[in-house]
Amino acid sequence: MARRSIQNACLDKGAKKGDLVSQINELQQQGIITNDLKEWATAIRWIGNDAAHPNKDEVTQEDAQDVLHLAEQLLHVLYVAPALFQAQKIKRNK
Repeated sequence: MARRSIQNACLDKGAKKGDLVSQINELQQQGIITNDLKEWATAIRWIGNDAAHPNKDEVTQEDAQDVLHLAEQLLHVLYVAPALFQAQKIKRNK
């Protein structure tokens, strides 16, 4: 679920390339996300891959909770913080 939400965010932010690795790299190269956010998205992708494939590392409940929290924070930076900033910017320009 967290992995899919990050992929949907990548597409929403304009990523065009096929797989999630390419989409994350594309957003970083375009300056849409920072290097830190790229690393966060990559960690979320790793855990999502582990959860989706039985031959990967086990994903514990704690891992799942941590990755959901990380995804929430990443989405906050991509969507909530910019919206808060825009609201304040509009207020100041009145």
